[in-house]
Amino acid sequence: MATGKQTTRLIIQLGDGVTPTEGFAHTCGANTYGITLTNNLGENTVLDCDNPLDVPAAITRNLESQDTSATISGMVTTEAWPTWRNWADSGTEKNIKLLLDESAADNGGFWTLPAYLQQLQLDKENSGKVKFTATISGAGQRVWTDAA
Repeated sequence: MATGKQTTRLIIQLGDGVTPTEGFAHTCGANTYGITLTNNLGENTVLDCDNPLDVPAAITRNLESQDTSATISGMVTTEAWPTWRNWADSGTEKNIKLLLDESAADNGGFWTLPAYLQQLQLDKENSGKVKFTATISGAGQRVWTDAA
């Protein structure tokens, strides 16, 4: 039975803000990634023009906007901490890359988009290592680029 070719190559990278060629890097210590692509819909109730009193109205929907959000979590490393602390403290927009790291033949590529760090949570239990969870919210249109 065929199951389709599966991938494990999903990663979220943060931009360094350098222009004109911005670099994107993996967060050391991160090991869990989530991406949500949302289509926000509007709707209208449309009556049947020939028989508006006896035929139930239909709901038509249309795309009003799109949204992108992402989550990253893992272990806090001393190398990555300044990047996250500065982003949380500054409240500024940063470009991110949502990368499906596969070849063009396997439909790989990435989205880039401006985003804000919505929430940064740090957790530690007893004498364990410090963990983080970051929630990132898109701040503009996402753009897909096919793998080269």
